[in-house]
Amino acid sequence: MPNKLMRMTTVSSLFLLVLLISACAPPVAKIKVSRTEVKPGDPVTVSWETKNAKKIEVNGEKVEKIGAKTVTPKQTTTYEVTARRGSKEARDRAEITVTVVRPPQPTITLKAEPSAIDLGRNTMLRWQANNASTVTISGLGEVPASGQREVSPRVSTTYTATAIGEGGNATASTRVTVTDPAPPPPAPEKPKPAPEPPIAEQFRNQVRPVFFDYNKTDILPEGKEQLRRIADWLNLERNRQIVFRVEGYCDPRGTSEYNLGLGDRRSRAVKDFLISLGVDDSRIEIVSFGNEKAAGTDEGAASAPPSWAHDRRAELIYVRGGER
Repeated sequence: MPNKLMRMTTVSSLFLLVLLISACAPPVAKIKVSRTEVKPGDPVTVSWETKNAKKIEVNGEKVEKIGAKTVTPKQTTTYEVTARRGSKEARDRAEITVTVVRPPQPTITLKAEPSAIDLGRNTMLRWQANNASTVTISGLGEVPASGQREVSPRVSTTYTATAIGEGGNATASTRVTVTDPAPPPPAPEKPKPAPEPPIAEQFRNQVRPVFFDYNKTDILPEGKEQLRRIADWLNLERNRQIVFRVEGYCDPRGTSEYNLGLGDRRSRAVKDFLISLGVDDSRIEIVSFGNEKAAGTDEGAASAPPSWAHDRRAELIYVRGGER
């Protein structure tokens, strides 16, 4: 019995000794990271482990004795675990280095082909930008990152291209020189046209007498062809205001009264034929002189013409109008 009591006393003493040693042991703290060098936004696992501590913090945040969390630091950061028990404390640190990679600087080129033009001509602008989100050209506004555009400046102009991106901005310029074209050589002077003759003279140059057979009023074929040419000239737009007179004549044979009537019928025949060809009747006056102005001689006479055939005619005489 005494031996058993002694063994129990010994065990109790050892247990109390262990408790006393544990109560006096200092805290222990360890912290580590899954990666020590990352880029901004990359995930990293931070884990820690402590012993003999009652209060544990990681960067001021209360945590369990053992744990882990995922962080995404934007800049270089130190993570520290603190383990405390009473007045005793343990610390450990781990640093994550964040490497900031700057975006590439934009670049841009701009040129004009050709760079010198005459006024009114065109030139081609060509550009190429890299690492840019926005590209603008003065006078054109926003444009694609690369391309070409035809322009026609009226004065010498400097075009500036600007490229903007995450890495900053860049510019490029080109100048287009505009010159006035050389004046064309003076045109050779055209000879002045000869002055137009008076309309009355032009009329006389166009018309010819219309001749008739003895005691006839029928217009002969050659007379009709002649009147057609006259009508074409009279119907020209510039000649539509001309007023003229058709005079009927006869040879001296027959009475004066008969020849007046015959001359009238001859002048009317000419008038009616001209009207049929489109000449307005208001432009045509008629008169008969019969044999009053006959100047011919007998066809059988040996004397020189004019003969009686010359007296059997109708004359077209300019009266007024058509002046230019």
